[in-house]
Formats: sequence, structure tokens, C-alpha cells
Amino acid sequence: MMAMRSARDFMRTMVGGPTVLLAGLGTLAGGAATAYLSVLTLLGAARRRPDDPIFGVPRTRFAVLVPAHDEAASISATLEAFERVDYPRPLFDVHVVADNCTDATADVVRASSWQVHERTEPDAPGKGHALNWLFDRLHGEQFDVVVIVDADTEVAPGFLRALDRAFADGAEVAQGYYSVRDPHESAGASTRFMALAARHHLRPAGRTRLGGSCGLFGNGMAFRRPVLERHRWTGHLIEDMELQVELLLVDDVRVTYVPDATLVAEIPDNLESATPQNRRWERGRLILARAAVPRLARALRASGAARRRALVDAACDLLVPPISVLGVIHLGSAAAGTVAAAAGTRHGRSLAVGNVVLLGLLTGHVGVALWAVRAPRQVYAALFDLPGMVLWKCRLWVNILQDSDVAWERTERNNERVADASRRPMHDRAREGAIR
Repeated sequence: MMAMRSARDFMRTMVGGPTVLLAGLGTLAGGAATAYLSVLTLLGAARRRPDDPIFGVPRTRFAVLVPAHDEAASISATLEAFERVDYPRPLFDVHVVADNCTDATADVVRASSWQVHERTEPDAPGKGHALNWLFDRLHGEQFDVVVIVDADTEVAPGFLRALDRAFADGAEVAQGYYSVRDPHESAGASTRFMALAARHHLRPAGRTRLGGSCGLFGNGMAFRRPVLERHRWTGHLIEDMELQVELLLVDDVRVTYVPDATLVAEIPDNLESATPQNRRWERGRLILARAAVPRLARALRASGAARRRALVDAACDLLVPPISVLGVIHLGSAAAGTVAAAAGTRHGRSLAVGNVVLLGLLTGHVGVALWAVRAPRQVYAALFDLPGMVLWKCRLWVNILQDSDVAWERTERNNERVADASRRPMHDRAREGAIR
């Protein structure tokens, strides 16, 4: 009897203690983030994207800026989408900056109805520098609002009408709903559609109702002209999120979410092609959080209640890890709690059950997001591919934490990858197929 008691005591001390501590730390860290997302789920669910939005008489004059680097293969679809926009032609124009291009991007734009501006500054590459340069060139043009659209993107016919209504209602900065083109084409596109349904719709809708700034996502952003006259783009890895924080801290300007301003972009159809872009985003978020969260905390002291709410929301958004990482934290904490409970440690079972509940809330966040954006049925089939996506995302995060040397890289387009594959010798392609 004494031996059995000693064995139980040993297990409780040597196994139960460390595992219950691990489960507790995971629950605290992951639970706070999941609780924040759950609040946004409840608030954002009340704003489902409408089937047939109603717009008023157009008044806003738009200058659409399209930064393009070697986009000859994909920019035609972007330009043609603007031909189909339901907005008076005298009230908008499209300006493409062919930035340090080595292909026929400029020629493709010249063959369209829109304007091209060629920039050759190899010592200052990147989207931010290109946008600053183009904005300066348009100094004498007549427009009220600047809209930024990526060169691999198609806007919906009602895109500008929705933005016009938002600015007529008093918006200073606006963000449209930026999603995935052809989400059913591949598992990668479908899972990315799920992520953006949460990140680009449900959370912005919830943050707006909370009184915060909905965020800027680099594509489908719109700014009143004076805003960009006061704030320049930087070379930050995620210059859009950096600008959102600056607008809130310096001007107390909150970004307005416009769910009816829809645009879709090409998403890499395999994880290898998506890795450089996601590495840049995630590393940029870590760098920005380290610099911005202390500033947001200091600003709380001199703010009213409404602004404090927006500042806290901005800090929480920067600190929340990807859903994949949160899910792994809850799974690991639930497993550790189960081991602790088996070892006879107090609170082990409670921690295990608590993390299962948190995992359910996280799953609900994604489910509500898909419902809110009226996701096509084919996307739900990609739920079976989520484990692979989760493992990829977690490996990406581990690599980011180990390697701080992350720079801007152009994301390879799907059609370019196919073209490159077709140019390789047939025996190389056959060998690659056999390996897969």
C-alpha cells in the first residue's frame, strides 16, 4: 500500500506538476486570445454581407492606384474588371505604376483604357515606395479619394459605389472585403478563403461594432486625399497595418469597414508558393506588435473611453496569433491537462475540459465567418485539409521565431508556375509527379 501511494505521489509530483503548469500557461495565453475572438464573433455575426446592397447617387471622385511589378500575365483581368464597374466614368480613373518591371506590364496597360506610369528605381523597390511616387505624380489631378488595388485583383461591379456611400457617410479611411478568387479551385485556395472570411470580414465587422478601427489589409483600401498627404507609406514588411496604427495614434482616425466593397485576388494554389508572402506577413506582425503595443498602452492614459476601446482593440489584434497556432495551443493544453488528470493532479481535468471548450469557440469563429460571407458549398469540403494547413502554419511560425531575416519577395502567380513547369524537360516533370 505504501509503495502504491509513493508511486502516485511520484507521478503527481514529477508528471502532474509540470504538465498542469504547461496546461495552465497555454490556457492563459490562448484563452485570452480566443476570448477576444469570441467577442468579435458575437458582434460581427450581426453583420452578414447582403445579397443585393442598395447604393445612392455617386458623388466621390476616385483615383485608383494599382502597384504592379512584373504583372504582364495577370494585370489584364484587373483592368478589365474596372471596365465593368458600375460607376460614372468621369468620376474615376485607374493609374498603374509599372514598378521596376522587366516584362511587358507597361505595354499591357497602354493597350487598355487606363493610364500607366513607369518607375525605374532599383535601389528603392517595394509597394510603399511605388505608391508614394505615384501619388506625388498625381498632385495636379482632381480627385477626392485614393483607392489601392493590387495587380492580381478583380473588383466587383459595385465596388466603387459601396466606397462612395461610405465616404458620403463621413468615412476618412475605408477597407473593402478582400477575398479569394475561385476558392474551389484548390485546397489551398479554399482554406485561405476560410482564413480571410474570418480575418477580412468577421473580425472587421466585430471591431467596427466594438468601436475600433477595422484594420487595413493592403488591398481594397481607400483614403481621403488629405490623409495620404499627411502620411507616407514606409518600407515596413506590413506597411498597411503600420499605417492603420499610425492613423489611430496620431489622428484618431478609425478605418471603416465596407463589406459591400468586394474584391477578389489570386491566391497561390500550393503552400510552397504561399510561404514567402505569409512569412513576410507574420514576421511583420511580430515586429509591429513589439513596436506598437507599448505606444498604444501609453496612449491609454490620455484618452477618453471611446478611444481607449479602440486602442485596446488595436493592441489585441496585433497580439492574437493565427487561428492555426491558437488551435495547436488549445490542443496541446488539453492533452497536458489530460495527462495531469491521469497523474492525479488537481485542476488537470478542468484545464483539459476548458481547452476543449476554447477549441470549440475557435471552431465556431471560423464557422460563423463562413456563414456570414455566404461561403460556397465547395469550400466546406476543404475542412478535411485543415490539419495540413495547421501544421504548415505552425512550422512557418517556428521558422520566423528562429530567423529574423525576412525581406519582401514577390509572390509567384499560379499561371507563372504552370508556365515554368511546362518549359521544363518532360522527364523532369514526370519525375516530379512520381515523387508527389
